[in-house]
This record gives sequence, structure tokens and C-alpha cells, in this order.
Amino acid sequence: MHHPYLRIALLATGLALCGAARANDACSDIGAELAARVGADQALRQRVDFLDQTSPAQRKLFSQIALVDRTNTERLKAIVARCGWPSKEKFGQQAAGDAWLLAQHADHDVAFQKRALALIEEAASARGERVDRNFAYLYDRVAVAEGRPQRYGTQLHSPDGKACGLDFKPMEERSQVEARRAELNLPPLDAYRRMVLEMQHCTSSANPGDSHYPQG
Repeated sequence: MHHPYLRIALLATGLALCGAARANDACSDIGAELAARVGADQALRQRVDFLDQTSPAQRKLFSQIALVDRTNTERLKAIVARCGWPSKEKFGQQAAGDAWLLAQHADHDVAFQKRALALIEEAASARGERVDRNFAYLYDRVAVAEGRPQRYGTQLHSPDGKACGLDFKPMEERSQVEARRAELNLPPLDAYRRMVLEMQHCTSSANPGDSHYPQG
């Protein structure tokens, strides 16, 4: 049986070779590659145990996730440089969503996240549309990384170090955040926090009397 590190090294190498093999491919072929990269991203993240994030096994998993994120980011940057942002009008809704997810997880490269954010906004403007919830998540991700308050309340953390003690990272005035969320058909802040707690397998009893707010 392969060691977990060997498996993830092989996965990352495979993703890198996939990118190299496609370097000269037409831009119309990037949809399948983006989907494969998102598949690798999600396969790892689905193994995260939010209630046991400090165990040796989970620490190894986070290292694996970081390696795949870096590989995916470098490939997405190359795709953007060659083909432009994978917008839905050029490559379809699925490819656009996959590109956004890879950018969302490029936390080690905030400069690229900011560029992706601008390109997503430009694409929406060119279509005559307002920005969508993907833009909101990425906007908040960048804002938090730069020490600015969120505008949409999508990012949470555990200030006391307890997995189920989620609170929102600093955000702008709550009523304004709620209004922006409503415009994008995002659930109200309290409902969103409950959804995240459920996703992380935190029962209501794990947060008795907790009236704080919520990680996207």
C-alpha cells in the first residue's frame, strides 16, 4: 500500500504533467482539465475532520491539500495567461465555476486571487450582469487576507480554537452585509452560520446559547 505522502506526491505530479501535456492544446480544451483539478481538490477536502483538525492524520491531510492547491494555482495562472479568464460565455458555466473554486483556494497567492477577482468582475460587467455569489466569496477571502472587513460575511473562524465555536471574521456593518447577501440570494447570516456548523458536524448542543455569527 502506498504511503499517503507518496499518493499525494503522485497526484500532484500527475496534475503537473497534465498541465504540461496540455500546454499547447487549444483553449477550448481546458474545461476537462479544470474539472479534474477540482475533483482532486474536493476529494481531499471531503476527508477533513473538522472536529479533529490537530491530529497527525489531519495535519498530513492539510499538507496534502496545500500541495495540490499550489499545483492547481500555478496551472490556473498559466491557463489565464494563455486563454484569459475561463468565463461562462467562453467556456461554459461549469468551467467558470471550477476556475473560481481553484482561485478561491489559492490562499498562498493573494495577488493572483485579486487578479482573478478583477477578471470575474470584468466578465460580469461585459455581460451586463451584476457580480454573483462566487465573487462575494472570493472578495471576502481577499479582504480577510489583507486585514480588511468582509462585505458579504462569508468567512468564519474559531477564535477560541474550538471547532464548533465559529464566529464571523470582521465584517462591515451587519445590516449592510445582510442587504448584500439578500441581493445575491445568499441566506441570512444566522442561517448561514447554522449551515456551516452542520457541515462541520457540530450539533446545536455543541453551541448552547451561542448567539454569535459564522466560514465559507
